Amino acid sequence: MTRRFTTLVILLLLTAAFLASQGMNAQIFGNVKNEEGQGLAGVVVTLTNLANNAVVTATTGKKKGLFRFLSVYPGVYQASFDLEGYQSYVVSRIQLSAEQSVNLKIKLKKKIAQSAQQE
Repeated sequence: MTRRFTTLVILLLLTAAFLASQGMNAQIFGNVKNEEGQGLAGVVVTLTNLANNAVVTATTGKKKGLFRFLSVYPGVYQASFDLEGYQSYVVSRIQLSAEQSVNLKIKLKKKIAQSAQQE
């Protein structure tokens, strides 16, 4: 009887610790649009933890240019947005605390062709 009770208590404590740790992460999500306000598909979104240089990437979806990072550890991050034919865009020093959600709304500008720049 005592052994069953001890096992039950340990299982309850482990479950509580697991559930508590699930709420400690933050999330970053948003959309990437062009200058006309249309969602851009295929944008590579790179999220870098500035403390340890850990990198995670995502690609925006087909219709609305949506992206999301749902389980991000608290810390300071940099997000970069890259798509061929558009100027890269960087958001620096995104401070995330536990259970925080950050919604980024990004607009990318088209690159100017080399021949147009030289005229």
